[in-house]
Amino acid sequence: MLWYEKFYRYIKYASYIFFLISFFQLSIYAPKYLDELNIILKVIICGFLLYRFHPWNKIIITEFDKKLIFDSALYLLFSSLLIDFYLLIKKKYYTVKEYKKIYIDNDKEKNSETETKSE
Repeated sequence: MLWYEKFYRYIKYASYIFFLISFFQLSIYAPKYLDELNIILKVIICGFLLYRFHPWNKIIITEFDKKLIFDSALYLLFSSLLIDFYLLIKKKYYTVKEYKKIYIDNDKEKNSETETKSE
């Protein structure tokens, strides 16, 4: 096994662990670093793919290369989908929460004003 195959294996499992910790917020710092982690992992994957498969390189595609390409595409697809979906839901949740807070506070103020006027 070549050095970059071992390196890829370690990076792959470490990235899965960090991604799961960040996505499921298993750490108190996880939500803050989810976007940054996603960007860093995408840059690493793209850099490695560009280095390994640039058009001036004369290589024969091996089983490792096939696995690398498939894993990279799968990670990029799912991380983009999951992160974007998560951020969309989070944004909508906080928007609804703010609207609810505004309308409930306004309702309470109106109710308290009408109660004091009726007394």
